[in-house]
Amino acid sequence: MILMSRTECGVVVGILLLLTALLVPEVQHAREAARQSQSKNNLKQIGLALYNYQETFTTLPPGGTIREDGVAIHGWFMLLLRCMGDSPFAECIDYNKPWDSPENIPMSEMWIYDYQIHGVDADYSTTGFGMTLYQGNPNLLYRNSSVSLEQLEDGTAHHWLAGEVAGNYQPWGYPFNWRPLGAKLCDGPNSFGRPVWGGGHLLRADGSVTFFSDQTAPEILKAFAEAPPVATRTQTAVPDRRFDYGAFLWERIDLQSDPRADNIYVVRMLRKKWGSPILINVYTAANISPEVRATYKYQGDVLHFLLRIDASTEIADALQATTLKEESSSDQFQANLKLLKSIQAQLPQADTP
Repeated sequence: MILMSRTECGVVVGILLLLTALLVPEVQHAREAARQSQSKNNLKQIGLALYNYQETFTTLPPGGTIREDGVAIHGWFMLLLRCMGDSPFAECIDYNKPWDSPENIPMSEMWIYDYQIHGVDADYSTTGFGMTLYQGNPNLLYRNSSVSLEQLEDGTAHHWLAGEVAGNYQPWGYPFNWRPLGAKLCDGPNSFGRPVWGGGHLLRADGSVTFFSDQTAPEILKAFAEAPPVATRTQTAVPDRRFDYGAFLWERIDLQSDPRADNIYVVRMLRKKWGSPILINVYTAANISPEVRATYKYQGDVLHFLLRIDASTEIADALQATTLKEESSSDQFQANLKLLKSIQAQLPQADTP
């Protein structure tokens, strides 16, 4: 057996610590490089979808479809799903109903890969909506816009369509996903860019993606920001609304019901990673056999929102008003009630004035 003195042990430990100190930055650098590559590819996919949309509808999508009565229906990210390759999600959206209506809540709660960047703790809002880390050009994508690429007077290479933002992220389904470019990247949460990268990518209107550093001259960004056509302040106005978000995940639990019934019932809990639930939603879906499901383009259950349970919900009364009462036995209903109450007890209590 070879024994080392305390001095020798100290030297070995020191070497290991030094190696760790040298390797950790390299590992972090590699991770960020991979995230940059992913984000650049995301923007290319978004650009391709925008081109597909223009080819189909002759214009870029409206930044947001807003009714005359002020009701916001959909934003450009949601409209793009119809043009993003083989995406099955667009078939599940009711484009005649608002993005946050009961009919569209299951889709608005989806995590869309092309709208996210790995490693950023902004997966979902505290209200359960999937987030995006990108925003659009307010001169091209605004309220009820119908801008075509042919209208870009300076040529497509001198206009930008979208880019990564530094903070104040919004749900991808939100109908107001645009913001001004500003004169500097990585200049606070309302700016564009990723501070950890020292800049950010912009998707140009010609489909290319370019990285701009946070030291880019303001004159260059101003030229992009003011390239005509320029929308009016009224067209680009957005509600004064902020979303809280974090590193959350949805967890699914199937409720008990008659296996021969027309429907199944599903609970989805939004929870902090390794933490307690902060939101409980109950859904229904058609009870489809595996054989029939295999023939569908979208293999998952098409969920329909039933109700949201908060800390004050009378669960028994709420469930009595749904079809679950008729499609489950008395024992199954009581088991479901017990389960939901046990989850409800973990919810944060509402603040009292």
